[in-house]
Amino acid sequence: MPIHDSPPAPIALRPARVFLEPTLARDGTLDGAWWPRTTDLHRELPALVTILEDRLGPILRVKLNLAAWDDTPAHLLVGGRFLRVSGFTGTANTIRVIRGDKDGYLLLVVPPDTEAPAATAAMRTAASTGNTLSASEILAHCGRAAPGPAPSMRMRPYRPADQQAVLALIEADSLPGQPACSPAALDQAVAGTPRSEPVLWSDLERPRTDVLVDPEGHIMGVISYAAHQTEDSGEILWLHGQEIPDIVEALVAHALLELSGGAAVHAFTAARGLGLPALPTGRRPVTRKVLEHAGFTGRNSWHYLRRTKPCAPGATACPPVEVVDSQTPPGWWLKARDDDSAAEVVAQEPQSGLGVLWWFSAAPHHADQALERALLQQADLLLREHGAMETILYAADDPASRQPGAWGLLEDAGFTEIDHLVSYTRRAVPGDNPIQALG
Repeated sequence: MPIHDSPPAPIALRPARVFLEPTLARDGTLDGAWWPRTTDLHRELPALVTILEDRLGPILRVKLNLAAWDDTPAHLLVGGRFLRVSGFTGTANTIRVIRGDKDGYLLLVVPPDTEAPAATAAMRTAASTGNTLSASEILAHCGRAAPGPAPSMRMRPYRPADQQAVLALIEADSLPGQPACSPAALDQAVAGTPRSEPVLWSDLERPRTDVLVDPEGHIMGVISYAAHQTEDSGEILWLHGQEIPDIVEALVAHALLELSGGAAVHAFTAARGLGLPALPTGRRPVTRKVLEHAGFTGRNSWHYLRRTKPCAPGATACPPVEVVDSQTPPGWWLKARDDDSAAEVVAQEPQSGLGVLWWFSAAPHHADQALERALLQQADLLLREHGAMETILYAADDPASRQPGAWGLLEDAGFTEIDHLVSYTRRAVPGDNPIQALG
């Protein structure tokens, strides 16, 4: 008689044991914790994703430590959708769940065989607002050390052969609408010889760019830094570490050690070769938290807004707007003023259909909607005439920008705020030990 194979038994989902930081503001090094019952991803991941989607919305991808699981499928079917699964080797006992536009949340993974009191304590710590402890520190403090030592990583100078791996790290941190970093732009940033805005680099010594590699030689992070020629200070120009706390901490500690001895170290103070004028604190909460933990304080900041379609033609600008050619950046400087107020905007010449505006509104007590509307209409006209199909706008931060309805004019023009960009400074003090500050 014929033999019929029995269909595989369905996996019964048990509710995942998950704690999330209550505000979801991503102010800490971790955004919550997960305590799976087994090391079987086929059984555990669907339950985790199901409960997370109730709070976070659709989850498109997860990244985790492959060595901690029995088997790692490339995809899993969860709720009728395919979930992409991939690995990273930087930090044991974590999982990153990613929504659309690479928007990720980092969770502590408590080993399944952890005793309940220790697991509960670890989950509560990881999910507490403002937590600054890493995954390994939490597990050690709560009586459960991570299984085995963390992979030993080391710093070495950047090599031309590292280019593709570093470009991938940069792309993973990019904001919606931000142009991709090209190989040529990366080469110029590493050499300190950018073709755009060379004045930003004129006072810097040649940058040093170093990568963090794991024992197998995989590049886990990258950082570029330089000393000033005429000032007693240094600059962390850019860094990318997958938003993994241990990696970002190692990168920052390395740069602080190399730049030690000066009066100050600045971080993310200008668009030196990689596109953004400061650190996007919403997209990169771990980097922000590591900098603050190391003694950096935020200073100049910008709001990053995006419009994804061409601007609609507007009425003739009134009052009149003065337009002057700009060399740095290439484009136009627009000024509008009346008897009581003035406002300015810089419009960069569009590249590949992308226009960029730098918005300097009038002082809060002198704000004039008609003046600012005329300025925006004229800037839009220039961008449209030069082929802009999409626009990024950087708005200088001021007290007025933090009030409800502050972006009404820009929202009416089709812009949406994406992130808040912040520059940082760390002042040296007598007896200062920058590496101990990160410990």
